[in-house]
Amino acid sequence: MTDEPSTAKSHAARYFAELEARIVQRLHAEAGSETSRAALVRSTGVEDPQLIEELSKLGITADELICLRFIPLVLVAWAEDHADSEEREVIQAQAAKLGIREDSTAWLVLETWLQKQPPGLGIDAWKRYTHGILKKMSRNAANRLIHLTEKQMITVAKASGGHLGLGKVSHKESTMIDRLLTIMHEQAERA
Repeated sequence: MTDEPSTAKSHAARYFAELEARIVQRLHAEAGSETSRAALVRSTGVEDPQLIEELSKLGITADELICLRFIPLVLVAWAEDHADSEEREVIQAQAAKLGIREDSTAWLVLETWLQKQPPGLGIDAWKRYTHGILKKMSRNAANRLIHLTEKQMITVAKASGGHLGLGKVSHKESTMIDRLLTIMHEQAERA
């Protein structure tokens, strides 16, 4: 006697894994094209060839570039080794505020990061992206962006309530927030 629900679940899991693999393959193919790299340079103004190469390896095209803005929020969500549903909802709400639609590739990239922790390459790309963006801003605008990112990270951390209850920021989340803010301040200083 076979366990039909279990078999159906494994078929569904396999189907979605294959679908995800095809989507990732398509993203990488699109991002790796010269046209896509040129669009990244145009849309960001970033002329750092290493950053453009890393973005291409990550499958990031100009349309998905906005996702890098969410790396700090995603890392805070993953600070305790999992991104829970409340944290994901807060990040999705922030993405929707910036105009990222659920049917867009950018949403798919963000969803992937919320399901699986972003690779170190993504963090390195975020650092260089942040440096490139902050270097073009006035000191006042850079400080406002850093402050906004801090508020968003705290909102994500408070969404799950930490270990001790609603609205608390855990030690790991606080450490991650401090680390990311330090990186942003250092990038602003170098700009």
